[in-house]
Amino acid sequence: MESYVQFIGATLLTLALVDIGRRWGGAYPSRLSPATDRRREGLEIVVLYVLALGTVTYGILVARDVIAFNPTVRFLGRRFPLYFFLSTATMVVIPISLEVGLRDRSLRDLGIRPPVAWRPTLLLVGMGILLGLAPIAFGLPSPKSVVPLLLALYSPVFTEEFLYRGVIQSKLERLVSQERAWVFSGILFGIGHIPNDFFGPFWVASGSDPLVATFRLTAQTATGFLLGLLYMKSRTLAAPILGHYLSNNLATVISTILQ
Repeated sequence: MESYVQFIGATLLTLALVDIGRRWGGAYPSRLSPATDRRREGLEIVVLYVLALGTVTYGILVARDVIAFNPTVRFLGRRFPLYFFLSTATMVVIPISLEVGLRDRSLRDLGIRPPVAWRPTLLLVGMGILLGLAPIAFGLPSPKSVVPLLLALYSPVFTEEFLYRGVIQSKLERLVSQERAWVFSGILFGIGHIPNDFFGPFWVASGSDPLVATFRLTAQTATGFLLGLLYMKSRTLAAPILGHYLSNNLATVISTILQ
C-alpha cells in the first residue's frame, strides 16, 4: 500500500520544482487578450469543468459496478468503452468546438504550437523525468504491455492537458493575472482527481485510507501548479504533455523494458 511518506515527499519535491520554475523558467510571455465578455467566459469554464468531472465520475462508477450501462465500440481492432468516447467529447471535441468554432480562436491559442521559450519546455520535461524516476526508490511497478502505455499518452495525459492547460488555463488568463491563472487551474486539476482518489482506483490502491487519499490529492494539485506554470511560460502543450506522461509512466516504462 502506498504510504504517507511517498505523497508528502512527492508534494514537497513538486513544490520545490514549482519554485525553481518560477525563478529559472524565464519570464511570462505577453498575456492573452482579455475576455470581451467576462461572465460568459467564466460560465464556459464552469460548464467545461463540470462536463469533464461528470465524465470521470461516470467512468469510475462503471468501473466500481455502481452503474451497469457500459457499451463498448470496436475501433482500430480494439474494443473501447463508452467512457473513452465521452472523455474525448467533453475534454477535446466540445472545448475545440467552443474555442475555435464559436470563439474564433486558433489552435495556437490552445497550445498546439512550438514553444515560445525553450527553457521552461526543457525544465518541464526534465522535471517530469525526475518525478517519474522518484517512485523507483520504493521499487519498480508492475510492467504493462506497449498498447496501454501508448493509450495512456492520449488518455488521460493529452485529454487532461488539453482541457486544463490549453483551454481552461487560457480562459482563466483572459480573466485574471497569469500568476493566478496557473494557480487556479492547478487547483481545478487537483479537485478533478477527487473521484479517482476517494472512490475510484486510487482509493482502492490506498486501502481506502482517507489520509493517503488526501495526501495524494495534495501531490496532484502541486503537479497541476508545476504543469500550469511552465505551460504558461512555454505556451506549448508539448511541454506539459511530455512532463505529465513521464511523471506518471516513466517508472512503468522502465519496468516494462526490463521485464
